[in-house]
Amino acid sequence: MAKKGKKEKGVKTEAQLLKEEEARRKLMEEAKAKAKEKQLIEEKNSKLNNLKIQARWREIMKDVKVKELKEQVEVLHQIHERHMDRKNAATAMLERDLQEAEEQFGTALQAHCINTDTLIDLQLARLNTLENQFRNELGLLEAEFHTERAKLQTQSALEKAEILGIIARMELEFQETEADAKHEYSSQKDDIKNKNLEEKHALRIQLEGTVEDLWRQFQAALNQYNSSTEERKRQFEDLKQKDQKNAKEIEQQMKKLIKLQETIAHFKAKLSNNSKEYEERNKTLREEKEAIQAHFQALKRRMNDFRKNEHRRLTDLTLLSSKVLKDLNTKVEKAEMIIKLAEMNRKLETETEKVIPFYASSLAEPDLNPALHDPALQSILPKELPAMEQFNKRFNKVSLDVLALKKKKEGLQEENANLRSILRQYLDGISLNEDVLNQLNPLVVVNGRTNAPLKTGPQRPYNA
Repeated sequence: MAKKGKKEKGVKTEAQLLKEEEARRKLMEEAKAKAKEKQLIEEKNSKLNNLKIQARWREIMKDVKVKELKEQVEVLHQIHERHMDRKNAATAMLERDLQEAEEQFGTALQAHCINTDTLIDLQLARLNTLENQFRNELGLLEAEFHTERAKLQTQSALEKAEILGIIARMELEFQETEADAKHEYSSQKDDIKNKNLEEKHALRIQLEGTVEDLWRQFQAALNQYNSSTEERKRQFEDLKQKDQKNAKEIEQQMKKLIKLQETIAHFKAKLSNNSKEYEERNKTLREEKEAIQAHFQALKRRMNDFRKNEHRRLTDLTLLSSKVLKDLNTKVEKAEMIIKLAEMNRKLETETEKVIPFYASSLAEPDLNPALHDPALQSILPKELPAMEQFNKRFNKVSLDVLALKKKKEGLQEENANLRSILRQYLDGISLNEDVLNQLNPLVVVNGRTNAPLKTGPQRPYNA
C-alpha cells in the first residue's frame, strides 16, 4: 500500500510538473506574441515617424531651394534686362545704319539701273544689227540652196525616169525568155515521158516472158521437189517468198533509179538553159552596172564638189561667227570691267555724288557735243556715242577731280617745302652744331665776327 501511495504521489507530481510546464509554455507564448505585437506597433510608429520627418525635411529643403532659386532668378532677371538694354541700343544703331544703307542702296541702285539700261540698249542695238546681217546672209544661202535643190531634183527625176524605162524593158525581155523556156521545158518533158513509157513497156514484156519461163521451170522443179522431199518444198517456199520480196525491192529500186535519171536529165537541161540565160543576163547587167557606175561616179564628183563648196562656205561662216563671238566677248569683258570699276568707284563716292550722280552742264547742247550735230561726222562716229554721254560726263568729272587733286598736291608740296625750310632755319638759329657752323648763318657771331656776308652801304660822314 505504501508503495502504491508513493507511486501515486510520484505520478501526481509528474502531472503537476507537466501542467506547470504547459502553463509556463503558454505564458511564454503569450509574452512572445505580445512582444511581437509591440515590436510591430513600434516598427509601424517608427516608419510613420520617419515618413513625417522626411516630409518635414523636404518642406524645409523646398523652402530653402525656393529662396535660392528666387535669388538666382532675380540675378538672372537683372542680367537679362542689362542684355536687353544693350541689344535694344545695338538694334537702334543697326536700324539707323540700315536706313542709311538703304538710302545709299537706293541711290546706287538708281545709278546702276541707268547704267544697265544704257548697256542693254547698246547690246540690243548691236544684236539687232547682227541679226539683220545674219538674216540677209541666211536668205541668200536659202535662195542658192533652193535653186540648186530644184536643179538636182529635176536631174534626179530625169535619171529616175531613164532607170525605170530600162527596168521595164528588162522585165519585158525577162518575161519573154521565161515563156520560151517554159514552152521548151514542157515539150522536153512530154518527149522524155513518152520515151520512158515505151522503154518501160518493152522491159515489162521481156520480164513477163522471162517470168513465165521461170515459172514453168519452177513448176517442174516444184513437182520434182514435191516428189522428192517436203523439206525442200518448204525451202523452196521460203526462197520463193524471198524472191518475191527481192523482186519488189528491185522494182522499187528501178523506180527510184528511173526517177533519179529523170531528175538528173531535167536538172542538166535546166542547168544548160539557165547557164545560157544567165550569161546573157549577166552580160547585160554588167553593161548596165558599168553605165550606172560611171553615172554614179559623175554624181559623186558633183556631190563632192558641192560638199567642198558648202564646207568652205560653212568654214567661212564659222570663222565669221567665231570672230563676232570674240568681239562680243571682248565687249562683254570691257562692260564687266566698267561695271566692276563703277562698283569700286561707288564705294568712294560722296553723299552728294550718290544723291546726284551726274552734274548739270552749264553749256548748251550744240556747244556741249558739236560732233553730234555735225552731219559730216555723224556717219563716221559710232552709234553708241549718244548713249555713252552720261558715262563720259562722269569720266570727265573724275579726270577733272584728278587734275584738281594733282594741282592741290603740288601746291601743298611747295607749301610743305617752304615750311620745312623755315623750320630748318629756325632750328639752325636756336641750336649749334657743326652743320650750323659750316653754313652761312648771320645769327652766329664768334669773336665779333660772322660767317654770313653783310650788306655794305655808303657810309655817312660823322659829324661831331
